[in-house]
Amino acid sequence: MSVITISRGTFTGGQELASHLAKKLGYQYMSREDLSEQAIKLGVPVGKLQTSMVKPPRVYRRLGRERDQYLACITMILCEKILEGDIVYLGHTGHMLLPGIPNILRIRVLADSEFRINSVIQRLNLNREKAKEYIRDVDADRDKWVKFLYGIDWYDPFNYDLVINLDQTGTENAATALCAMAELPDFKLSPASVKAINNLYLSGKTHFALLTDPRTSFADVKVTANNGVVQVTYLPQQAEVAPYVKEVLSKVSGVKEIHTTIAQSNVLFIQDKFSPGLEILNSVIKVAKKWDAAVELMSMTSSAAPSAPEDSSPGDYRRAQHEIVTSGEENGGIEDDTAADVKIDEELSKCLDELRKRGCSGGSSNFYGDAENLLSTLQRRTNYSMVVIGDIYTNKGTATKTRLKAEMKNLLSDNLNIPIVETSELEEQFKFGYKQVFKLLITFALALAFFLAVFTYQREILIFLSGEKFHHLRILAVLFVLIITPLFAYNYGSSMRQILRLFRLD
Repeated sequence: MSVITISRGTFTGGQELASHLAKKLGYQYMSREDLSEQAIKLGVPVGKLQTSMVKPPRVYRRLGRERDQYLACITMILCEKILEGDIVYLGHTGHMLLPGIPNILRIRVLADSEFRINSVIQRLNLNREKAKEYIRDVDADRDKWVKFLYGIDWYDPFNYDLVINLDQTGTENAATALCAMAELPDFKLSPASVKAINNLYLSGKTHFALLTDPRTSFADVKVTANNGVVQVTYLPQQAEVAPYVKEVLSKVSGVKEIHTTIAQSNVLFIQDKFSPGLEILNSVIKVAKKWDAAVELMSMTSSAAPSAPEDSSPGDYRRAQHEIVTSGEENGGIEDDTAADVKIDEELSKCLDELRKRGCSGGSSNFYGDAENLLSTLQRRTNYSMVVIGDIYTNKGTATKTRLKAEMKNLLSDNLNIPIVETSELEEQFKFGYKQVFKLLITFALALAFFLAVFTYQREILIFLSGEKFHHLRILAVLFVLIITPLFAYNYGSSMRQILRLFRLD
């Protein structure tokens, strides 16, 4: 099974390429217009959304609920089509409807401005100036549309696997080259990819059901789905939807379990694997409780081959690589889910059960891809108050793991307006060991010493500060206040903070 998404601007030849490519490969072809037509039939106000793009931002930004309804609907339809078989999808940024799904071939089609202008002149019978104006206006509307839906710059080449200039290659040559690329193993959906699409399909289907039912449509709900388990998070002020959520979703096919949580936002916790009794999970829960947030668990899987362990010899690594290649010969490199995968899912389920018991479950999701793909995914999801990065890239060597983790943290910090922290930082905040005991004793002793000195010699200190006897030492009195006051405040504050942490009151 394969998925190819083609993004194109106005009159770049993208439509001709997409339809020609689908015909050559024997794939089904679907465009954004096809999705929009089906969405309109399901009652989504597509025309209202598209018309609003020509109005000022303050107008279309009010249509957040209509946007969510549109995205949930077309995601549901597209995933359903993908599960039916191979597909070529033509849209502005179609791959953004499939965040975190690996093995998708993402293509951006470009064309020279002269090529585009001549195309408009021939097809729309406009003069040159009108053709340039037409292209400029439509491109501007599409820019606003993409930013409104996904919050990204669709001109950024990092959003694509391949950028093609049809003015240079031509439709036939480009289609031939893409046919060869489509046959590569990297662009064939693996069992993990299909599982992720099934989860996304159920998430879109359940979210759309909630957004279209009059009893729940007004609520700002966040929906995740994993293996038939649906997690719905809603705001405290919208608690009246609680009795209706399960009633609405019980009618949706594919739903096995339904869980609901009240929270203002979500704290996203990213790890390769989750297991019951994970100590850091307690620290994440404490943060979430303070912020009135739910905890969403994201299992991160890298599709890259494991790197050589730093403590292994070259011979060991070559043997390991040989074993990987040999084991992949029988199935073309695409492995089925194993018993180990089931065990990991069971452990994740136990972690989710613990979160539900403590009333802060935000559901779970699986992510496949690199840091850039993760950023694109999180930019679509706006209801996060913090991202916690745990033990990731565990299949890499220590140095590579540290570098990739730091790069991910920096990338997310630079682009997301929320705190991005590592688990080591959280552990430092909540840990109370010998280091914290030593700090408590030292700071408390210093604060106590300042306190006793002031009250023991308060008469002498008052005389010194007033300058009654030592007029020429007034500058020293000022320095005394400027230095001693912050020192006392720091030591007293630090000692009280350690005491509060000791009794879990911070």
